[in-house]
Amino acid sequence: MKYGVSYYPEHKEAQEQKEIPRNGFLIAVRRESAEADRGCKLKITRIIGSPEGVIRDPGYIIERSFQPDEIIIQKKSEVIRLGNGSCIQQEWSLSPKDIYRYDMAGEASVITQKTVDGERTFVENAKEQLIGRAYEGSISFQISEEQRIMGLGQHEEGITNYRGCVQHLYQNNMQIPMPVIISSRNYGILLDAECLMVYEEKNNRITVTLDAVVQIDYYFIEGENLKEVIKGIRKLTGKAAMLPLWAYGYIQSRERYKTQEEMIRIAKEFEKRDIPISCLVLDWMSWEEGKWGNKRFCKSRFPDIKALTEYLHDKGIAFMVSVWPNINKGCEDNLEMLAAGKMYANLSTYDAFDEAGRALYWKQCEREIYAGGADAWWCDSTEPFTPDWNGSEKKSPEERYELAKESLTKYMDAREANAYALLHAKGIHDNQRKADPETRVVNLTRSGYPSIQKYGAVLWSGDIMATWDVFRKQIAEGLSMSSSGIPYWTLDIGAFFTGNLQAWRRQSDVREGTQPWFWNGDFEEGTADKGYCELYVRWLQYGTFLPMMRSHGTDTKREPWNFEETGSKYYDTIVKYIRLRYRLVPYLYSLAYQVYRSDAMMMRSLIFDYHEDEQAVEQETEYLFGDFLVCPVTAPMEYAPGNRLLPENYSWEVYLPGSGGWFDYETKEFWEGAQLLTVQAPIEKMPLYIRSGSLIPVAEEGNSDLYHPRNVQEITVEIYGGRDGAFAYYQDAGNGYGYQKGEYQLIEISWQDDIKCVKLSDALAGFDYPKRWNMIYFDVQGRSSRRQMVYAGKGMKFFFPDRTA
Repeated sequence: MKYGVSYYPEHKEAQEQKEIPRNGFLIAVRRESAEADRGCKLKITRIIGSPEGVIRDPGYIIERSFQPDEIIIQKKSEVIRLGNGSCIQQEWSLSPKDIYRYDMAGEASVITQKTVDGERTFVENAKEQLIGRAYEGSISFQISEEQRIMGLGQHEEGITNYRGCVQHLYQNNMQIPMPVIISSRNYGILLDAECLMVYEEKNNRITVTLDAVVQIDYYFIEGENLKEVIKGIRKLTGKAAMLPLWAYGYIQSRERYKTQEEMIRIAKEFEKRDIPISCLVLDWMSWEEGKWGNKRFCKSRFPDIKALTEYLHDKGIAFMVSVWPNINKGCEDNLEMLAAGKMYANLSTYDAFDEAGRALYWKQCEREIYAGGADAWWCDSTEPFTPDWNGSEKKSPEERYELAKESLTKYMDAREANAYALLHAKGIHDNQRKADPETRVVNLTRSGYPSIQKYGAVLWSGDIMATWDVFRKQIAEGLSMSSSGIPYWTLDIGAFFTGNLQAWRRQSDVREGTQPWFWNGDFEEGTADKGYCELYVRWLQYGTFLPMMRSHGTDTKREPWNFEETGSKYYDTIVKYIRLRYRLVPYLYSLAYQVYRSDAMMMRSLIFDYHEDEQAVEQETEYLFGDFLVCPVTAPMEYAPGNRLLPENYSWEVYLPGSGGWFDYETKEFWEGAQLLTVQAPIEKMPLYIRSGSLIPVAEEGNSDLYHPRNVQEITVEIYGGRDGAFAYYQDAGNGYGYQKGEYQLIEISWQDDIKCVKLSDALAGFDYPKRWNMIYFDVQGRSSRRQMVYAGKGMKFFFPDRTA
């Protein structure tokens, strides 16, 4: 069955066929968008297994306007060859299943307990109610021996290739399931299902078991390369929204800032030390004691939230506030939700699947938090149930899955049990845009599902522990999220839990018992342990090259001055990398626009660019961030936990992939690709390389106020020779949704290496652009030269070292 329209619909901008007058200028809003996917050869097929042989509407994750290239409908299981035989669908099955959900029976018996993951409400007399009928399903695929399998979201094991693995896909703290399977044979499978599921690969056979579905429904995505497969996922699930400019700076958080005065002191200390910062985060307990999740400030500790936000904004600092989906029984927001009938049967978690429930939740957010000037949301605990977060022993994966299934499907429809965070994010996004159409949504959220990228969401990896092993695994998990089509992911720099038993007792104010299994970091003394200082610095170096750079944690303060003082290698290196982040903001922001415009990836495994390089494909901790090769140091070189001094050895192995060359970003030394190097990596330096042919627009020192963006009049571009290159420099108002309407500047920069020529394209009319351009050229012999030019908006070119166009 073929549709009469293209499976690859043009972006909204590309549909505009005329130039639109705006403020006296003509803006060609379709200029580059129509060319963004030129040459892309995606094919997307929707495959349905349905005993009735019908096509049902897609679920929450698929764009309703999307039309696939082909639809295959199966009334009974059959073998289907996909991707020229690289994937063969085997049998599928559907077994009838009744869907129950708990409702209240009579007078409620409610118990509230304090847990490490917030205060939780449990109801003793809930009663099962039949709400519908569905199927338990399964589907299998035969694949070849050599294929690597990626995707599946973020978990805890740090797996880079899901061959021979079982993975349980369910929402939990530290787990973000994505029903996405990506193969190194340049295809992907996106399952259109919001239920819990289990992936297993054994003997070249992938089997996915689905807990509750109305039919088997998946999309098979074929591309010429893996980047095209990611484009296909975004075509199916939606364009990633751009974050405001300030969100690409440095974000400081802690569990927790307790008063308004404390937050102002922190802001003043950053200013006094001349350390750039773009956002301060207020974690839980902004509310009054005993009113967990109430979206009303405790007036004794936060007497004038408007004055706080105005102070921060004046200093160029955004304000992010933690909000939770669970609200303690008896507080104002809880009673309002109950009166509206928008609470689940536990009487504390609101129903995010109900549109009116989402609107009421926003009304509660807007009343004091948004009206008080908050810029961003930290939507915590959006699973929203974490039943395995207790006890001193970690349960088996199977036990954890069954616990999660029991808890999630007790109150939610089992057919939707993995989608709560997605609908929660949709409610925040859609309602904020209605209330304030000119401010971009930022939502840092602990859980998610495909298409959440549309809603201004950044996913983070949850409450991880401070060990070198966890640090290493987090790199793999971030790359798995990116391979699942999610462009914005981050973590707690330095981990959430620093110590274990003694840290737990200090932080929780208990004297007996054993800490829960997840509070198990290696550094009981926090920053008094040089072993933790070393780990934190390495983690922050890595965090500099994530889509969002954010420091956060419990039991140990994370502001830079807690890691010794000026002159200390720990403190100085932390400040050095924060400043590096701000220097790279013009480049990062331009990458972010490509994420929106061309469905690009900010961070990605080496296989996406070096598919034929077998050694590159096997790298688990190196990755690409734009044109940068990031090589985090994931083992201690100076101190083990407990201030135990190690034999001095700063050697670190890095693999430079591909046939092109690489520059050490700090020293500018040039190296040929396709080789393994042993380099020196003292604490002050993370191995970081930039590939030849790269063009990197950077900011000058001191240009760090991202909250008050201004028209950039001067820009510096670093040119790395050795081969031709191109990059699109992007700027806009820094906030608002003008980027969706052509209100921005985009200047193509190209480099022709044989004649050492830089070329700038015409600037777009109607938006300002830099007038002064500083070009710094680095050649493969380690020499550099600098030129300055005045740019009048018309295309021009010039040469190095001293020729003129």
